[in-house]
Amino acid sequence: MKHVNLAVLVISLSALVGCNGKVLVGVVLPETGEAQAYGSSVRSGAKLAFDDAKAARKAPAGLEVIYRDTASDPTRAADEIAQFYKDGALIVIGGATSSEAKASIPIAERFGRILLSPSASAPGLTKAAGDFYRVYPSDTVEVTDAVEFLARDRKFKKVLVLFEDNTYTQELLPVFTLEARKLGLVVLGRLNVGETGWEKKLALALTPARPEDKPEALYLCGYGEAILAALLEVRNANYGGVICTTSAISTVDLLWRGGTLVEGVYFPMMVVDTTSQQEPIKTFVKRYKEVNNLTPDIYAAAGYDAALTVLRVLAEPTPKSAVEVKNRLSGLSDLRGVTGPISFDSMGNIKTRPQLHWVNNGKVELYKPSGT
Repeated sequence: MKHVNLAVLVISLSALVGCNGKVLVGVVLPETGEAQAYGSSVRSGAKLAFDDAKAARKAPAGLEVIYRDTASDPTRAADEIAQFYKDGALIVIGGATSSEAKASIPIAERFGRILLSPSASAPGLTKAAGDFYRVYPSDTVEVTDAVEFLARDRKFKKVLVLFEDNTYTQELLPVFTLEARKLGLVVLGRLNVGETGWEKKLALALTPARPEDKPEALYLCGYGEAILAALLEVRNANYGGVICTTSAISTVDLLWRGGTLVEGVYFPMMVVDTTSQQEPIKTFVKRYKEVNNLTPDIYAAAGYDAALTVLRVLAEPTPKSAVEVKNRLSGLSDLRGVTGPISFDSMGNIKTRPQLHWVNNGKVELYKPSGT
């Protein structure tokens, strides 16, 4: 007689029938710690979508959504996600940062369940026929747009890179370097923000002995706190060139705290037209302001879209396996989110592209290239 692992059998049965008829969804986000600006914003958007769907009786029967804080710790994120899978969840919203996604994807693969990220963007996270999907585009797209802005639109030849050393930048910087080389944009140097003495190195790089060695633009590569720290030093040095950074700056909290530091800074971002009368944007913005007394940022929108995706793929008839959930994800074609149409390529990446924005007179605006 063939032996069966009892623990695996119990988990499998739990996933198939749910716990007491409930459809469990875990939401695992960094609500405290260094990445809390992203996690808290994502949670607010996701919770709004789930709560409103339940109130309108448009949620799957028996839906139970449970939220867990990772404290910005990738190991804790992986552990929380594993527990949700053990408890029967077929899909978990998690892996909000690239480091948390990197730690959690092997867990999803081991359980054969789905991990849906609202915001992790490192290029190497997705793979064909994998169990990881994301509603935020890969950095490959946004970095290409940033380089094209600097080299083609502004016609710059020299850029200085300031970076934060983490999983996010380790995958993003090689793409930036490769794309810059293709377009003839010379990287004069790379300074590690936070490294001992980086402030003095920056001051020297911005005021070189030879005028031809002065960067025409800066590229700030990292998460929001590192970007703000770099901007403070750059402003203190009275640098007057163009500054381009990552989409990680685009939370309401970071932009508000940045104040005059972020004025004139360019960054790629998913488009959310908060004045749009189209659905679901109109309802999302209205309800978000009612519930949170804030205008939603891109991460709240991403959380909302992640929840809309989960609600769709768990809709009745309730899926009985992760394979069925994956088939529904792969077949999405008519779901419209706040950030645009929600559909995925064969690698699990959302097909929607970000667009370049900038801070103009204290407001985030879509950047229009010269000649348009």
